[in-house]
Amino acid sequence: MSSDPESTTPACDVLVLGASFAGIEVLLQLQRRSPRPLRVVVVDRQSRHGYVPLVHERLCGRIDEAKATLDTRAFVESLPGVEMRVDEVVGFDPAHKRVTLGSGEQLTGRFVVVALGSELAPPPALPGAEHLLRYKLGPEFERARARLGEVLGGAAEGSGGSEGSGGAPPVWVVGGGISGVELAGELAHLDPRGAAGWRRPAVTLVSAAPMLLPELGEAVGRRATEALREQGVTVRLGARLVGAGPDHVVVREGADSERAASAVTLWAGGVRPAAVLGELGLPRTDDGWLRVGPTLQCFATPVPDQPDVFACGDAVRVVGGTGRWNTMQRAIECLWQAKVVARNIVTLAEEAPHYPDGVPSLRPHVLRERFAYGVSLGARSLVVYGPLRVDMPGINTWFRRWLMRQYFERYAPRSR
Repeated sequence: MSSDPESTTPACDVLVLGASFAGIEVLLQLQRRSPRPLRVVVVDRQSRHGYVPLVHERLCGRIDEAKATLDTRAFVESLPGVEMRVDEVVGFDPAHKRVTLGSGEQLTGRFVVVALGSELAPPPALPGAEHLLRYKLGPEFERARARLGEVLGGAAEGSGGSEGSGGAPPVWVVGGGISGVELAGELAHLDPRGAAGWRRPAVTLVSAAPMLLPELGEAVGRRATEALREQGVTVRLGARLVGAGPDHVVVREGADSERAASAVTLWAGGVRPAAVLGELGLPRTDDGWLRVGPTLQCFATPVPDQPDVFACGDAVRVVGGTGRWNTMQRAIECLWQAKVVARNIVTLAEEAPHYPDGVPSLRPHVLRERFAYGVSLGARSLVVYGPLRVDMPGINTWFRRWLMRQYFERYAPRSR
């Protein structure tokens, strides 16, 4: 489906840019809530999506990758009136609601939803950043898994012969948030009898912060540190990665720098805005995220002049009332935001396109400041809810796998 750049007639009702957690839920909610069929085009550079909340288990072979991957395209194209473009978004004209794809195709819609997510990536200016393996999305996940297989499946070619304690290959994980802690624990918990057959590495977790899991509080950070160290993980707090090479890392603590051997260095030091967000002509925060109002509209002025452009998911920061909201930037938050976006689009779709009677009131997003977190720590775990901190690895592992199965059932292809 292409469109004439000068045309004022949208080629579809809704353009959804991005088909991971937020985008796919917008599509599902539109199907459920709209009183009339909507013509929808979904754009994503991947036709399949791995289950991100358990990416550490997928990476280490604890769960079957085939069973932890959604055939997104099969679900999307099983819905009536919906098409999918497997392509890259490279530009957007908000005034005309016109999207340009990497193939050169242009698409227009009456409504546009930007759900392009974030990147798990080091700062480009970090020396040797190209040697830090990322593992969130398709091609980068495959590269990281292949490299781990080379190193942990036997003698690693090109690892420089570097070995950790007891001959175990040294693997560094950079970042002391939830992603880094879970990955370090999973690597330390590797069982050579498991599906991958990998030997256990010598794991070092490095964090620039003075404690692990700062977003969950000091007590949780202490317990996570103890649990990882009990499993053999070297936890280095207040240490900053300042450089990397194919077989080493450079770490600074205070005024001292150290070069250490590393067969694999994995980046879990935080996410940054996807580069394409700067090419969309949409309002952004000072640190580069998409800025939306409580109704998740990109142009959230008191009297909206562009009410039909929305954004949701971990690429957005909600600003309203007293300032920037403390949203979780987690999968469940993406689903909640997607429901709000779909409800608001359905409301607007019932009105004439240029709103001769004014733009109707829309539903705001609700900030949920307290929510339970499950943190995997290899053989241990923590379930955190406010002051409650419970170590129950069996239940936590079962529950998170159950959530994954519910996710795949939710987006199973429909029979037409």
